[in-house]
Amino acid sequence: MKWLQASLYLLVVSLTTYTNTAPVLAQSQPTLKTWQISQTFKPQRGKDPNPPTVGAATRSASCLQGKKEIIPLIPADKLGLTLNGHPTFYWSVSTLPVKTAQFTIKTNGDEQPFYETDIKLPEQPGIFSFTLPKNTPELAVGKTYRWDLTIICDAEDSSNNPYVAGLVQRTQVDPSLSDTLAKATLRQLPAIYAESGIWYEALTTSVELRCTQPNDLVVKLNWRQLLTSVGLNNILSEPLLDSCQTKNE
Repeated sequence: MKWLQASLYLLVVSLTTYTNTAPVLAQSQPTLKTWQISQTFKPQRGKDPNPPTVGAATRSASCLQGKKEIIPLIPADKLGLTLNGHPTFYWSVSTLPVKTAQFTIKTNGDEQPFYETDIKLPEQPGIFSFTLPKNTPELAVGKTYRWDLTIICDAEDSSNNPYVAGLVQRTQVDPSLSDTLAKATLRQLPAIYAESGIWYEALTTSVELRCTQPNDLVVKLNWRQLLTSVGLNNILSEPLLDSCQTKNE
């Protein structure tokens, strides 16, 4: 009889302990935020009733025969929004037989360049970048600009020079987004920008995370998700060549 009473006492104590502990265990599980779940890019739609277009991106050239195309890191419609007056542009290249490219940016529809410079191409294949220098005029809010990166295969005949092109539009940050950004950490920023359709900052902050946390599995997975969401599946594993260095100040 004493044995039965002792068993019942232990059972009651065990149930009481579990009941009191279970809520604590449940509460210890963190609630996942949106930025922890998804970094899929969601482009803004419908802001421009007559959105500009960019035609075929690459011309054939003898100096690139047998080489893969230069791939700009931009959304499929080639238009990316930015909040920055001096945004950073990214491209993926293979090892090229020439080492000079010309970067040109102009107001969409204008012939006269807004800015133009020569860029030294990387020695190794991978992703490289160029930031519009701080000592140049800022992109104007509300304007759409066309940029071109032309590989100089033939200095005498530009028709032999392959190029890639895209569009960038500087937009004004709305107050609610501004408040969110002010409170966010670097780890949160890529998903916030991606959710808001701000391509250039979504990409740049993702690059910054890859530079500062190169071995972080979540950072790597989010990078892959961002690029996959805009159709850049074929460059997911390519290295960042120069983007972790401060330049173009």
